[in-house]
Formats: sequence, structure tokens, C-alpha cells
Amino acid sequence: VTLGIIAFTAGIFIFYSAFGQMSGCCTYQSIEKALFEYEIKYTYNKTLFMEYNSTRGNWMGFTPLGVFWANIYNRDPWDPEQRKVEQLMLCSETIHVLKDSTSLLAAPSLKLTSVKQPSGTHPALLLCSAYNFYPQDIELTWFQNGQEVTSGVSSTEVLSDGDLYYQIHSYLEYSPKLGEEISCMVEHVSLSEPLVQAWDPPHSLPWSERVKIVLGTLFLVVGLTMLAIGYVKHKKHSAALCTIGQGKLVIMPSQCYKINEHL
Repeated sequence: VTLGIIAFTAGIFIFYSAFGQMSGCCTYQSIEKALFEYEIKYTYNKTLFMEYNSTRGNWMGFTPLGVFWANIYNRDPWDPEQRKVEQLMLCSETIHVLKDSTSLLAAPSLKLTSVKQPSGTHPALLLCSAYNFYPQDIELTWFQNGQEVTSGVSSTEVLSDGDLYYQIHSYLEYSPKLGEEISCMVEHVSLSEPLVQAWDPPHSLPWSERVKIVLGTLFLVVGLTMLAIGYVKHKKHSAALCTIGQGKLVIMPSQCYKINEHL
């Protein structure tokens, strides 16, 4: 019987080791005040099985078997003491390392560009990108005339550059209006205050508008030139008719008058 129990226990351990995973995490809310949250998560077949949370102070099960073991752990008087030792070793003792290590922080660089110009009923599209920041927790916010914008906004997930740095991109669909102000704000732990980038639209008009202006100007110049040529020809023709009478009153178009009233 004893050998059977040992074999059964070993089998469960090997089986769980092949498909299960345990992870511990310290999430720091304030390094200066030594505020953090300690979590332990047990997963089985990529499904959360059981979790300990220091803020809550107990275990919680997420499957029938997880609930069973969570109740056992919560009734164990030694379990809270073990969790305190883990928090001391994994979280509290590393705070001074985080305080002294400035290399763990990298401030993001912010770039605001136009992806698509407005066309007909289609709105314009702006892109706000944050690059080369660490750690990955970051917040991008759009503002229009000083008010936060939530509609027409879409963002990518935080993407890894592959060299410990991260990037993220946020899009804004909007209909441009004269005199409006649009900006993108980024908040990150490496920044002492939020970084804001205002949208400065290019002074040059879109290509379609420039084509319309050029064509309109061309037609105007051609029209004025033709009008001037016609006016000059008309004047010359009228002057020729008026000289036929050689100083006498001659019947001619209304533009001609008496050349010599004394004759």
C-alpha cells in the first residue's frame, strides 16, 4: 500500500510537471513607498487553475480541483507565513535594486504623422507612435481642443522591438475643422510628466486641391488673354471704320462719332 501511494504521488507530480506551470510576479505600485502586489498563479493545460494574491490575502480556485486545493491552502496556518517569506525574498529585497538601476527605464520618443488625407465623406487618419520605451506599460491618449477623444480611436498592442525596447501605435479618425487643435499624449513611468505632441498640419494643400487651383488659374489666364486680344482687335476695327469718312459725319457703329463737327 505504501509503495502504491508513493507511486501514485510520483505519477501525479510527473503528470503535473509535464502539463502544469507555476509563476510568481511582483507588481510595484510605488517603488519609493515599497508598495507592491505579489501573485502566484498555477496553470494547467494553459488554463488558470489557482491563484494567490497578496492584496486579497488568500488563494482562489478557478476550476473544481482548484477550488478544492485553494480551500486547503487557505485553512493552512503556515501558508501565510510562507507567502510572507516569498514576498520578502522576491519583492522587498529587490526594491533597492530598482531604485539604483536607472538602466531599467527608457523614455519613449513620440511621433505624430498623417496617414490619410480627408477625401469626400471619408475622414482623415492620424497616427501617434511611441518608440524605444521600457518597461512596456504605457498609455496613449488623444485630445481635440483640450478634450479627450475616445471615438474613432484604435491602437495596436505593445510590440517588442526584440532588443528589450517596445513600441505602440494609435490611430485617430477625424474630420478636420478650421482652427481646431489635435494632440497626442503619452504617459510612462520614465517620464516625470506626460509628453504631449501637437498635430501641426502641413501648410501645402493636398494634391487634388492643388490640381484644382492650377487648372482654375490656367483657365483664368487663358480667358483673360483671349478677352484682351478680342478687345484690341475690336478697337482697331472700330478705328478703321471711323477714318473712312475723312472728317465728315459717317453712319457707322455706335462706337464711332463725328470726327470733325465743323465740316
